[in-house]
Amino acid sequence: MGLLEPNTGSIFWTVVTFILLLLVLKKYAWKPILKTLEDRENKIKIALYQAEQDQKDAQKYLEEQKTLLDKARKESIQMINESKKNAENVRKDIVEQSRVEAEKILERAKQEIDLSKETAINDVKKYAVELSFAAAQKVLRETLTEEKHLQIIEKSVKELSQSK
Repeated sequence: MGLLEPNTGSIFWTVVTFILLLLVLKKYAWKPILKTLEDRENKIKIALYQAEQDQKDAQKYLEEQKTLLDKARKESIQMINESKKNAENVRKDIVEQSRVEAEKILERAKQEIDLSKETAINDVKKYAVELSFAAAQKVLRETLTEEKHLQIIEKSVKELSQSK
């Protein structure tokens, strides 16, 4: 028996040992290894599923944020436009109030001027009457009593007012 010749006893025990080794490995090693690999595969599937869900959620939230941002932009533009309108209305109101106030002031000034003019005319008339009486008094060399003097002045003022 040489080294190159098959020995049936050795082959038999090698096969039996191999089969026993396979049975022991199957019972004690393969099941835990396969279970560990299966658990890992499940965890990876769950992680991939969760990643897909997270990506879908992120996309959904991104769309919601875009929608909210667009809505906020539209609202801010609307608020700006409303503020511009309000400012324009306030400006118009202020201009109108200023115009009305200026007209009132102008009207009061005209009334005061007219009143001052009338007062000045009356003063000039009285002064003219007094001068006339003074001149007439000198011409006539006659002195009038103060009471008579006031009556003549009033009469002259009335006549001058009526002739106006």
